[in-house]
Amino acid sequence: MKKHSKFLFIGIIISLLIPILGLCEEKPDEKDLLMGLLDETGASFLEGDVSIGGTIIDKFIGESELEEIGHSIRAGLGIKGEVLLDEEIGEAPLDDDYYWEDMIVEDGFTQLIVYGFDYDDNLITFTLSSYEDIDVGTGETSLFINLIKKTQFVEINDIIEKVESLFDEYNKPVNITTCIVGTFDGYVNLDEKEKEIVQATKLTKGQIVEKYAEDDTLSFSIYTPYIEEHIYTGNNKMNLNIAVRYNEYEDKTYIWIGTPIITIGY
Repeated sequence: MKKHSKFLFIGIIISLLIPILGLCEEKPDEKDLLMGLLDETGASFLEGDVSIGGTIIDKFIGESELEEIGHSIRAGLGIKGEVLLDEEIGEAPLDDDYYWEDMIVEDGFTQLIVYGFDYDDNLITFTLSSYEDIDVGTGETSLFINLIKKTQFVEINDIIEKVESLFDEYNKPVNITTCIVGTFDGYVNLDEKEKEIVQATKLTKGQIVEKYAEDDTLSFSIYTPYIEEHIYTGNNKMNLNIAVRYNEYEDKTYIWIGTPIITIGY
């Protein structure tokens, strides 16, 4: 969160804006809160990013079982198309007619990566990994899912519930991070944008617990009572992360608004 990295690739619901801005005591939906903050900054919506992950099995599993679980997850997520093999990647573009998968098998480690589109044309990548500590005799299998949505987040809760149900099958908890990405045309003065972010934070009863600024990058760690989940930065709770950075190659200024933290590179 505090270091530069290359930006990875990877509406606005007016009727819900008033409770987002703290004029109503009812807690807004996290999706609506993030979209409301984006609207307050004046940025244009670019995409939404949801990352969900956790351990699903407390043991190591082999290639065949991992592949079987992976195919079930792919079906559950609605990833469509025919599989595109490594040797075919240069012959056919990865679009909604194909999905790509790769299996890695090593001593004490298996991993399946699947990358494709669902029936709503959301880009989904999931990684199913299993490892074994041979010396200790223990192992675990984990699932990580990333979804990039290029249209407004109106159906995102349904998507999250669908993914959570995959973890419910294994009776395991899940970690969820959500991030909305927006853009401004050209270079944006970070001092001026900082004032807008601070004002928007106050409207969500948020408290800035940490600030980072360097060159063309600005980042805030915030705690707001409107979001239930939280993590810690040092001794302080945080559940909202806002970052702004100028991209000189595109001549655009990007803004990321994530909860409880931004997990994609900026």
